[in-house]
Amino acid sequence: MKLLLVDDSVAIQESFASLLEAAPGVHVIGCAQDVASALAFIAANPPDLIVLDARLRGGDLGIDLLRYVRQHHSNIEVIVLSQLNWTAVRKSHLDAGAIAYYDKGLEFQQARDFIADLANARSAGAPEPER
Repeated sequence: MKLLLVDDSVAIQESFASLLEAAPGVHVIGCAQDVASALAFIAANPPDLIVLDARLRGGDLGIDLLRYVRQHHSNIEVIVLSQLNWTAVRKSHLDAGAIAYYDKGLEFQQARDFIADLANARSAGAPEPER
């Protein structure tokens, strides 16, 4: 599974990429820090999965990218990993088409495990894991 990390923190990108490298079948193919660079990356090398922060550099909102991806690249799945852990924010991202939403501060490992399970299920042709 090809994965794009979209987060404005290079430290988060590096930390999560190193965690994911140990997951069989998961290949981090790129990182972006804002919506414009994420869109350019998607156009050049579409991922299977995007891990997206809800708030990005320059005031960009992850939900804008999420909506664009759902409308124009329906085959790309999106998981949100963000420090914005308010019920309304979580619900709005899930309603917009994210397959899961994790709190960056509390659920980092759960997000990694879900992605690993998703990659395993896809490679085995099995049902996707519970969200």
